[in-house]
Amino acid sequence: MNLPIKYRPIRFDQIVGQSVAVEIAKASLTQVELQTTYLLVGSSGAGKTTLARIMARSLNCTNRQGIEPCNQCDSCQTHLEDNHLAITEINGADKTGVDDVRDIIEKCQLHTISSKYRVLIVDECHQMSKPAQNAMLKLLEEPPTDTVFILCTTEEDRLLETIRSRARILRFDTVNRDLVAGYLLNVAHHEQIPLTETEAYLIYDYNKGSIRQCLQTLGTVSERVTVEDLCPQIPEAKLQSILLSFEARDYLAIERILQELIRQRFYPKHILSKLIDYTIDLMSKPDTNKKFLINADEILQVLIPATNKLGNSSNNVAECRLTLYHCVVVWQPINQTTDELDESSQSQPEIQPDYQLANGYSPQPDYYPIPAQSLNYQQSQTPQFQPQIKAEYQVPTQYNQQ
Repeated sequence: MNLPIKYRPIRFDQIVGQSVAVEIAKASLTQVELQTTYLLVGSSGAGKTTLARIMARSLNCTNRQGIEPCNQCDSCQTHLEDNHLAITEINGADKTGVDDVRDIIEKCQLHTISSKYRVLIVDECHQMSKPAQNAMLKLLEEPPTDTVFILCTTEEDRLLETIRSRARILRFDTVNRDLVAGYLLNVAHHEQIPLTETEAYLIYDYNKGSIRQCLQTLGTVSERVTVEDLCPQIPEAKLQSILLSFEARDYLAIERILQELIRQRFYPKHILSKLIDYTIDLMSKPDTNKKFLINADEILQVLIPATNKLGNSSNNVAECRLTLYHCVVVWQPINQTTDELDESSQSQPEIQPDYQLANGYSPQPDYYPIPAQSLNYQQSQTPQFQPQIKAEYQVPTQYNQQ
């Protein structure tokens, strides 16, 4: 069941949780002097391409109702069927060269027959090469008459500053958790899919707020496939053990935990992503050790870039393992500062575990950190934790989809 296509908004007022971006788009389209370049920035699945399509349809609608496209005229119907001659969608990941931009320029030189505007929607435009972006810049500086460009990107910083300065930027926020949960419950009710409030929140958390991915997950739920099967959760005790392994410089413990999680069907990218989220949660606690905050900042600078680059190749497990090993290298034992480590290189004093990662989370007495000068790869017994997790969820009692 392809719910993202079935429930894709076709009007401005149907877009969920992006009121600011929608209002900017509506206000821009009503100006006497129309803006020729728009840049839609946001995370994957936030609704950038959907809004771009609605804007394009509104510009060429022959029976527009205020600012909303009627979705009934020939122009709207042709676009909904993906056959509109004046509205072109381009995948920036495929059009990465200068020659591809020349083809775009040639298309812009052709005059439209029955449409008021020629609209070019460039998705994932940040993947265009620098020479291609420079070629596109010339087109944006002097756009052809009645031509509108709508650029969509998840990585704004990879675009040339000169392109960003010539565009009206519409930023997409992460949709509110309660709003998405209510939306999923509403869709599940119409599709007769069994879904509880807790499962709706679980789908949201697993897909990091992406409405498209949330609907894709919901459409896979059936009597044989549950939400727990589609959105497995890594126990916090495992994430705690990984952090303690960094402190103890226990490479064997990291390997053991990683292999166990992989056997439980957790993907390497998911493991690193959850470790990032868990580390940030610990950093936000008011009673977290200050030296832990320093180490957390160091490992996040390793984890975040590695997670973004981690693909689906056969070597992703090895890349995940090396990333965790790199975290061990940058982690400094919490019980000692750098100066103390220099002094301890002579005397080697006994280290006592007098720190806490967070309130109530401390290593067992028999789990002593090893000084940075001694890298003995001896397998240590990883402490087992039983954290108490209390989650009180509230979801809107009613959510009416427009």
